[in-house]
Amino acid sequence: MRKRNFSNSVRTTAFLALAACCSVTNDVPSSASVMASAFAFGVAPKASHATTTARASSYSSSRRRIMMQRSMVSATVPDDGDDFTPVPDEITPENPLRVVVAGAGVGGLALANSLARNPLVQLTVLERTDKFQRFGGPIQLASNALQVIKVMDESVFDNIMERFTYTGDKENGIKDGIRSEWYAKFDLGTPAEVRDMPYTGVIDRPDLQEIYLESIPEGVIRNGDGVVTYTTAPRSGGGSGTGGGGGVRVHTESGSVVEGDVLIGADGIWSSVRAAMRNEPAKGDGSGCTYSGYTVFAGELEYDSPDNGQVGYKVYIGPGRYFVITDIGRGCYQWYAFLARPPGSAEAEDKPDGCAKYLKDVFDGWSEEIHAILDVTKESEIEQRDLYDRPPSLFRSWTDGGSVALLGDSVHAMMPNLGQGGCQAIEDAYV
Repeated sequence: MRKRNFSNSVRTTAFLALAACCSVTNDVPSSASVMASAFAFGVAPKASHATTTARASSYSSSRRRIMMQRSMVSATVPDDGDDFTPVPDEITPENPLRVVVAGAGVGGLALANSLARNPLVQLTVLERTDKFQRFGGPIQLASNALQVIKVMDESVFDNIMERFTYTGDKENGIKDGIRSEWYAKFDLGTPAEVRDMPYTGVIDRPDLQEIYLESIPEGVIRNGDGVVTYTTAPRSGGGSGTGGGGGVRVHTESGSVVEGDVLIGADGIWSSVRAAMRNEPAKGDGSGCTYSGYTVFAGELEYDSPDNGQVGYKVYIGPGRYFVITDIGRGCYQWYAFLARPPGSAEAEDKPDGCAKYLKDVFDGWSEEIHAILDVTKESEIEQRDLYDRPPSLFRSWTDGGSVALLGDSVHAMMPNLGQGGCQAIEDAYV
């Protein structure tokens, strides 16, 4: 048995993810994050849509056979030394590439959905939460992400469309916080139309999660055991040599160890994989994650808006604060109040009459449209959290050797007002 050439293994991983889906075309916008990932892997997608579709179809029967043999459970190995499990150089259905994904958020699930269908990949997703529950508000999927999802898996795209609310075909933009007049409107429709792409819109995050979970074979995702750190095997020259043959050993919160050839860190802004890669804490000083200067209140409710069907979202701006109201479909709306506050203001500031009354006082004198929706929002429908951010990693590697790479918020977290955090993670998964 010989050690795998780790550089080739990573290239194979990226290529297989593409082969299971489709090549990048001019109709699929590629962000800076996607290109950076592609260059980091050293991969240029070349397969045509027809070729990759045929390849995926020919793999299906073999994949079912292998899944039944393995039940899609990766080997958990004892952490009893430096030797890695020997594996053959050649990647075949009988000796697939072992890919471990840390985190089952939007990016991790999008990647898992593609890799789980490839017979040359044995996939394990390690998720910290004990079980998936229906929580969280809507998530915006802009045209770029929707087009990528459609290319990656049209059945997933169709299921999303069944629960989707378009906003890109309506009026959207910035309003004067006091006078309610439009400062600027964003034309989200025309760019999608001229490129034959879906309109931007929203879907409940639990619905999106459910759609992806239903598309991933049972046994791939392991709940209740997040990644703590990892160790990598020394690189061998040209794939030759003796001894162990794994690329990365993943250590989890339960104390178990999972071996793989590739580890993808999709574990969010507080990424343990990034912390291990860069030898820095996941949180706090030295982590690179800093308080944005803003706390956000969010409310979700049934609301009879006078501009329903005409306006998708509107942003009311003013000094030190802004307010967002967005249509999320089925007669429901979500609003956000962004306030410039020190960290920990949720506990430090008294709100004896509740959050709604507190916000009405904060936005006193502002648009009546803001006060109208606050007036009908129940306290149980309001949540508050501080917003943290980290600068893009433009001059730091997104990879460790040839066996570990970062994806999504773990490397390029985004503020929620951009509406692109999940979208960019999905683009990363495509690459």
